[in-house]
Amino acid sequence: MNTSAKKKFSKDDILVFFLKNRSLLLVLIFSALLSISTSTFLTYNNLMSLARQISANCIIGVGYTLLLASNSVDLSAGYMMCMIGIISGLLSQNEAIPFVAILIICILVGALCGSWNAFIANKFNLPPFLVTLAMQQIFRGTLMLLSNGSPIGGLNEGIIFMGQGYVGPIPFPVLLMVCFIIVGAIIFSRTQFGRDVIAVGGNPEAARVSGISVPKTRVLVSALLGVTIAVTALVSCGRVASAQTTLGGDTVMDIIAAVVIGGTPMGGGSGTVVGTLFGCLVIGLISNGLNLLRVSSFWQMVSKGVIILVAVILDVYSERIYERMRNRD
Repeated sequence: MNTSAKKKFSKDDILVFFLKNRSLLLVLIFSALLSISTSTFLTYNNLMSLARQISANCIIGVGYTLLLASNSVDLSAGYMMCMIGIISGLLSQNEAIPFVAILIICILVGALCGSWNAFIANKFNLPPFLVTLAMQQIFRGTLMLLSNGSPIGGLNEGIIFMGQGYVGPIPFPVLLMVCFIIVGAIIFSRTQFGRDVIAVGGNPEAARVSGISVPKTRVLVSALLGVTIAVTALVSCGRVASAQTTLGGDTVMDIIAAVVIGGTPMGGGSGTVVGTLFGCLVIGLISNGLNLLRVSSFWQMVSKGVIILVAVILDVYSERIYERMRNRD
């Protein structure tokens, strides 16, 4: 290999490294900037607040990482989460129902709703985007019918603990987030199911020929997403001690942005749960930093929109670079 080829490879190699680790690099850059610009960023209370803030998005982010890796999408997650929260509030009104039963019922509802989305898309060969967009409105209408448009208080103590409890000095939602990250990473790297998800997302026809049931895999992925949505619904409701009709309704784009920033392409075929954690940290750092700097919430919306746009551009740009390197080899 001549010198110019070596230089070209070296530049591409460095660029690929930055693109693959963009979420970690962004976390380091934002952390450094916030450490310099505000004296309260590195305090224990603020760091714990940041960890609690990202925990809910991270839990759903694990499910979304699997979903995007399988080359699918779900726009109904926010209102599914709201609906499950309302269901947990209604169940809490009956003191005879224990927390474990509420937890199981909510998880089953989440799994059934998620798998139903994928089943409809598979059965009628419809784009998941359109199916989940329609289901978003169904979930939204259902939660309003169940709650009559009003928040529900008096939640079960177990739900409150999920959102506000501590295990020693560490908030329970943070521990829950760590557990989901570990399980998600194991699914991707150590199980046949994880390999099937990657195969389905990369080339569904080749996966089908190799004996993988593409519809079944996508239904299972959507069911797992529903489980993460249900757990997040309970954590979010517990955090504010009530089931809100708007809680989580606008979280979908934040989570998709975090997953893509973390290194999971929207076109499927690969995924990284640890990257999703850093992607959620990027989103959380921006909100946390703007709050510390007392920037208007309207500017926070603008900044998140910019991040989503940049994430999509980086995703497309990364794929072009990888394709160019494959063709060159």
